[in-house]
Amino acid sequence: MASILRVNTLTDASSNNSIATSFIAGGSAKAWAEIDMTGTATNNDSFNIASFTDAGTGEFNLVISSDMANGNYCFSSGFNNQASDTSAFLKVTGASNKTAGQINMAKRENGNLVDCDVNCVILHGDLA
Repeated sequence: MASILRVNTLTDASSNNSIATSFIAGGSAKAWAEIDMTGTATNNDSFNIASFTDAGTGEFNLVISSDMANGNYCFSSGFNNQASDTSAFLKVTGASNKTAGQINMAKRENGNLVDCDVNCVILHGDLA
C-alpha cells in the first residue's frame, strides 16, 4: 500500500536547519550524467537518463527518462580539458537539439570536435 507524506517544511532533528519542500523540488537537479567518450563510450553514472548514444567524434545525445516540462530548462556542463585549451567548451549542438526529452552535446578543443573521458551535464528545471 502506497502512502503520501504531505509536509511544507523539512527540518533536522534539533530543528536548527529547515527548508521548504518547494525549494527542494524546484532547486534540485532533475537529471545529470557523466559520460566517457574515449574508446567505447560509457555512461559512468547518471540520474534520470534513460540512454545515451555516441553521435560521432566529440558528440553524444542524452535521452531523459522523465521528460522535462519543455525545452526551456537550464543545463550546466563540464569536461576534462585534455589539451589545456582555454577556448575548449561542451555545448548543446543546436537550438533544436535541446527538447523536453533529450539533449545533444558536442565537445570542442582548439576548434575541433574531440572525445574526452569526462563529460558532465546537469539539467535544472521543471519535470513534465
